[in-house]
Amino acid sequence: MLRYPVPLLHKGLVGLGMASEASAGPAPALTSLHVVKVESELGGVEYVSPNNLSTIKDHGGSYLYIYTREMGYGHLPFAKMNGEKAKEVSSTMIDVNGDRIIDGWERKWDVSGNQSGRFEYENTSTNYPWNKMYTALNIK
Repeated sequence: MLRYPVPLLHKGLVGLGMASEASAGPAPALTSLHVVKVESELGGVEYVSPNNLSTIKDHGGSYLYIYTREMGYGHLPFAKMNGEKAKEVSSTMIDVNGDRIIDGWERKWDVSGNQSGRFEYENTSTNYPWNKMYTALNIK
């Protein structure tokens, strides 16, 4: 392993230490984005295929959560339900092949207070080609 001198700063003192060489490629562009799951008090958990236009179950009750999955890196995530901004309550890293490199994200959106309607989600790639991706799902 190659080591290079790196200046160290500690309480006003400047020293010279050794650091390992590190490099990484650019983050992957956003390549896919879709709704993967809907969870509610009345409908329970429903997994959604990428080509579905609506849920099969009737949802609603005291809570309603929508889960989205995106592969690649986006930097402007925005979701809404029936035209009102959704609240992102969590995000989980996706590592497809166990190499400890983040390949994408699964996000959980809270749209409680809605019983049914249209959920929309979009995000823009962090880097080239800076594409914007969009998905929507009708919730019964």
